[in-house]
Amino acid sequence: MHKRLPGHCLALFLSFICLGLLSHPVIAQAGQSELTGEVRDAAGAGVKAATVTVTRTDTKDAATVVTGEDGIYTVTNLRPGDYTITVSAPNFRRVVREGVRLTTGERIRVDVALSVGNVNEEVTVSGDASLLRAESGSLGQVIPNRRIVDLPLNGRNFFSLITLSPGVAAPPPTTAGPSLPRLNGGRPRVNEFLYDGISALQPEPGQVAFTPVIEAIQEFKLEINSPPAEFGRFNGGVINLTTKSGTNDLHGTAFEFLRNEALNARNLFAPATVDNPKKPVFRRNQYGFAVGGPVIKERTFFFGDFQGTRQSIGRVLISNVPTLAQRSGNFSSSLGAPLFLQTTATNGVTTVGATTTNTGTPINVVDTNGNTVQARVGQIFRVISNGDRRAYAGNIIPIADFDSVAGKLLARYPLPTSTGAANNYRRVANEWTNQDQFDVRLDHRFSDRNNLFGRFSFFNEDATPVTPLPEGSGNITQGALGVQKSRGYQVVGNYQKVISTNLLNELRVGYTRRSLDRRALLLDAPPSQSLSLPGIPQNAAFQNELPTFTVAGLQQL
Repeated sequence: MHKRLPGHCLALFLSFICLGLLSHPVIAQAGQSELTGEVRDAAGAGVKAATVTVTRTDTKDAATVVTGEDGIYTVTNLRPGDYTITVSAPNFRRVVREGVRLTTGERIRVDVALSVGNVNEEVTVSGDASLLRAESGSLGQVIPNRRIVDLPLNGRNFFSLITLSPGVAAPPPTTAGPSLPRLNGGRPRVNEFLYDGISALQPEPGQVAFTPVIEAIQEFKLEINSPPAEFGRFNGGVINLTTKSGTNDLHGTAFEFLRNEALNARNLFAPATVDNPKKPVFRRNQYGFAVGGPVIKERTFFFGDFQGTRQSIGRVLISNVPTLAQRSGNFSSSLGAPLFLQTTATNGVTTVGATTTNTGTPINVVDTNGNTVQARVGQIFRVISNGDRRAYAGNIIPIADFDSVAGKLLARYPLPTSTGAANNYRRVANEWTNQDQFDVRLDHRFSDRNNLFGRFSFFNEDATPVTPLPEGSGNITQGALGVQKSRGYQVVGNYQKVISTNLLNELRVGYTRRSLDRRALLLDAPPSQSLSLPGIPQNAAFQNELPTFTVAGLQQL
C-alpha cells in the first residue's frame, strides 16, 4: 500500500498588528519579547518625553520610543537576547543599563530613575538585576540555550527538556527519542508548538512536522497556565520556541554523536546462540554543523545548520507461528476436555448447551474413520460440499484437505525456532533509519524602523522497520509495515515597520507541511491471482497488496 496521509499540517497565518506603544498596554507576540517600565525623576514623578533606546548587544539592532505623559514606555517585538537600555531626557543625566536579558514570550518591566544633571553626564548600571515579572499573570518556564546545548539528550531531541517544567508528563520514550509530552493532563495533540511564532503542529495524529536541530534553538518557553490572549488552538499548553539568528561575529560548530552496541549490555531476549553469537546491533551516528555570522555587519545576518542521522538497531521480535505438527495437519495437542450436554430451565424456557462438567450425558460425534467418539474442546470438523460434518480422527487434518488459499498462507509462515505453541519464533533483524535536516535563516535591517527575517526548514526521514515475519508480515506496535518516508517543511517570514514612536506594524507569514508515505507488503499479482482468493474486486485501489489475515493464536499476515 502506498498512502499519503491527508491530515498533514498546513498552517498559513497572516497578521497585521498595530500597537499603541505610549498610552495603551501591549502584549508580547509569540516568539518575541517585550520590555516596559516607567521613567521617574528623583521625586518619583513620571518623566514625559524621555527617549528610551533598546539596543541588542550582539547585532546592534536598536529600537527607540518616547515616554508618554505618565512616563511609561513599552518596546515590543524584541528578539530574545542581551540588551542595553539607554534613557535620556533634557536636564537629566543619561542612564545606561547594560546586560538586560530578555527571554522568549516574556513581558519584563524595567523602571529607570533619572537624576538631575547635564545630559552629557552618564550613569551606567552593569549586570542584569532581578527583573520583575509583574506585567502578566501567566505561568511558564524558559529553557535557555545553555541548558539545551549542554544537557545530554537521547536522539538530540529537545522534548526531554520540556519535562523540566512542572505540570508536564512524558509518555515512555521510543528508540528514536522522547515522545510528545502531555501538558496539564492534555493529550499531545491538544498542545501547541510554535517555531518563531508559526505553528508546527499536525493536530491529527498529534505530531510536529519536525524537531529543530539542537544548535539552531535559541531557547523555548513553556506556557503552562493562564497564557496571554495571543495564544490559541490548545487545551494543554504552549511550547514557544525561538530559533537562532546570526550576529556581528562569525561563529560555528561541528559535532558528531554516536552510540554503539559495544557499549551496551546484552538484550535479555537475545541471548548468544551459534547463529547469532554477537549482541544485536545498536548504532546511531548523528553529525552536522551550525554556522552564523554577518553578511553586512550591523545590517544583514545569516544562520544555517545541518544534521544527519544514520541509525541501525537490532530488533528482537517474538511471535506465534504454526508448530511442525500443525504444519502437517496434526492438531491433536489442541484437543481439550470432553464435552457434555447441559440442559437448563429458566422461567419455563429450556436451554441446551455444552459444558465440560460431567452431567452424565456425553456429546458424541462420528469421526472420519466412522467411529463414534465423545466431542472435545478444540475438535476440528470436516466441511465439504456434500454436507459431511464429521470430526477429523485424532484431530489430524490430511494435507489433501487443506484449502488452497490456506496452504499458500501457511507457506508464508517461517518454521519455529523453539518448541511449544506460543512464542515459538524469534527474529533478530536490523531496523534502518536515515534522517537529514537543515535550516537556513536570514535577518536584515533596512533601517532602525524596518526589519525583516525569513527562515526555511527541511526534514527528511527514510525508515525501514523490522517486521515480525521475514516475508514482511506481522503486527507491529508503531509505524508501518515496509518502507516509510517522512518529510517536513516550514517557511517563516516576518516584517516589522515602526511607523512612529507609538505605532508599529508587523506582518508574519508561515507555512508548515508534513507528509508521510508508507508502503506495505506487495504480492507479485493481485490476491485473486496470487492467492486464488475469490471476491477481491478487480478495480481495487491497491491491486497487489497483501490483505490482512488474522489467524487465532498466530501472528497475523
